[in-house]
Amino acid sequence: MATRVPLAFLCFMLFASPFLAAKTFDFYYLVLMWPGAYCTQSACCRPTTGLPKNDFFVRGLWTFDSTTGKPVTKCNSDPFYVDQLSSLKDGLNSYWANVKCPSNNGVVYWKKTWKTYGVCSRLNETEYFQAALDLRAKVDVLSLLDKKGIKPSLLYIYGASDIEKAIAEGIGATPVIRCSKGLLGQFQLYEIYICVDKDGKTIIECPVKPRFTCSEEIFFTPFDTNNLHNAPAAPDPAELPVSDE
Repeated sequence: MATRVPLAFLCFMLFASPFLAAKTFDFYYLVLMWPGAYCTQSACCRPTTGLPKNDFFVRGLWTFDSTTGKPVTKCNSDPFYVDQLSSLKDGLNSYWANVKCPSNNGVVYWKKTWKTYGVCSRLNETEYFQAALDLRAKVDVLSLLDKKGIKPSLLYIYGASDIEKAIAEGIGATPVIRCSKGLLGQFQLYEIYICVDKDGKTIIECPVKPRFTCSEEIFFTPFDTNNLHNAPAAPDPAELPVSDE
């Protein structure tokens, strides 16, 4: 005998289903990129917004699911407004720069990050980018490495485990190191992955760790913004202070 489902229950499920299906995340990866490694693989140019810092750049603050080990992305279609970041421009231009040639500013990268990950963070646009910049300053990887005598150089190679340990001692959690290959095929420090609680402030041990190939000894390739090329700027339609919708 068929059982009738109460109309009120059906109405509740119809109303609640969008919320039940909403994407959630468990932690962030704060991804920091060393531009010295990036510039051995691609020509690097001076951004139109001026010279960035000789430091690690923010590559992203990525939302992840600890159960699946996969990114949580594109949770909604909230628009990106570059004028929402006006108070953060100095920090973004210094530490979230675009040095890819032809030279440009970082707006395209900021927009892509917001539309992919930021919309899943439960933060508004300004809060999301502020959180990423605050975390970069908090960990200050370059200073942590310098304290252990690990400095950018073409004359020395360093143990990957020594780099990992130097950062871990400073932040209280184990980072993940990603390497790339330099011009002669040697491995070099490229990116640092640090896990952050979904509060966007607390550094934690990684619930899930990405796996990268890296040798036991690696280079820490120098980076000097004064060596960036001056190249014509590429058109950047995303620079317009309007929504992308």
